[in-house]
Amino acid sequence: MTAEARPAKRVLFLISDTGGGHRSAANAIAAALDELRGPFVYEYRIDDVATGFTYPLDQLGNAYATALKYAPAIYGALYHATNGRRRYTILVRLSDPLYRKSLAALYRSYRPDVIVSVHPLLNAPALRARDDAGMRDVPFVTVVTDLGEVHESWLTGDADAIVVPAREVHDRALARDVLPERLRLIGHPIHPKFEDVEGTKAEMRERLGLPADATIVLLMAGGEGGGKLFDTAVALAKAALPIRLVVVCGRNEAMRARLAETAATLPTPLTAMGFTDRVPELFRAADLLVTKAGPGAIAEAGAARLPIVIYDYVPGQELGNVAFVRANDLGAIALKGPGDVVAAVRGLLADPDRLATIREHQAAIAPVRSSRRIAALIASLAETGRLPVDQEQR
Repeated sequence: MTAEARPAKRVLFLISDTGGGHRSAANAIAAALDELRGPFVYEYRIDDVATGFTYPLDQLGNAYATALKYAPAIYGALYHATNGRRRYTILVRLSDPLYRKSLAALYRSYRPDVIVSVHPLLNAPALRARDDAGMRDVPFVTVVTDLGEVHESWLTGDADAIVVPAREVHDRALARDVLPERLRLIGHPIHPKFEDVEGTKAEMRERLGLPADATIVLLMAGGEGGGKLFDTAVALAKAALPIRLVVVCGRNEAMRARLAETAATLPTPLTAMGFTDRVPELFRAADLLVTKAGPGAIAEAGAARLPIVIYDYVPGQELGNVAFVRANDLGAIALKGPGDVVAAVRGLLADPDRLATIREHQAAIAPVRSSRRIAALIASLAETGRLPVDQEQR
């Protein structure tokens, strides 16, 4: 049967563009769905559903970006203020009139065979709207992307399946009375291309135009390239470290141009890059990653066995990721400013045994075929309407 002749199953991904990680996770799973060969072809829609909510919830994306830029401490306080079972339940009830009609209308128009939530604040609303739409029989999957002690909103026990990225999240879910048979410990959904990249480190460097014999330190701050990226880059470039510094500025073209102009005045060779789809190759080419505590970057670095230095985090939601890196000894934590980052990088590069130990720890907990396994789970739910038995966990 040709792909064109195969009947279709529809998957609806629910996200909100509050940061790039939720969309990246959905894209990773969608890429794995594209690979599936079987009796069905899998269509999907990745929907920033908050844009269709009633004011003020339709401003979630803008509010998130503004809060992190101008008042990160307030954002962190709000995160913790809602992170409790009773407090979160009250928040959901108060928000009820702002989302239920638009979500139910989305379900009725798209008619999904599986609904997948990749954002914590959408889980309870999406489940209630599923009932409103008369689609209680459509399986609902939550894919948790944060690590460590995650927000209460991730662990909505009414979901048919909850995919968790780490043992810490699995144990927290059990403590919050989530039924163990609904949990799947699969790993953070990283894009398949991070596992499929082929070639030696030397070949990667040749493809990227990077020197074969240099110690390459890669500096990133997520897709938007904000925060402390500029000051950290300049501090590393002024520290007389024996490195080649590659800074990925994401979509922040002003930052890239500013760094490129400044690079000529710095003693350390510095390459400033904009948004790129060659991150999997960069991770294989580099010796050390300096990054904010985004769960995607942590998981992708683990797959590449690339030791990390955490230099920043989003208050509230990424604090658990910092604790995860520390508890699992996946790298160094340097949150006290650029000087602290320089000291951490210098210390790691001077200690090959420590770097080898970090790589061993990364290998022990790195996601393995995570997006493909999640896609297989979704496909099984779409085909049978039932959660398959997880023989690995049993």
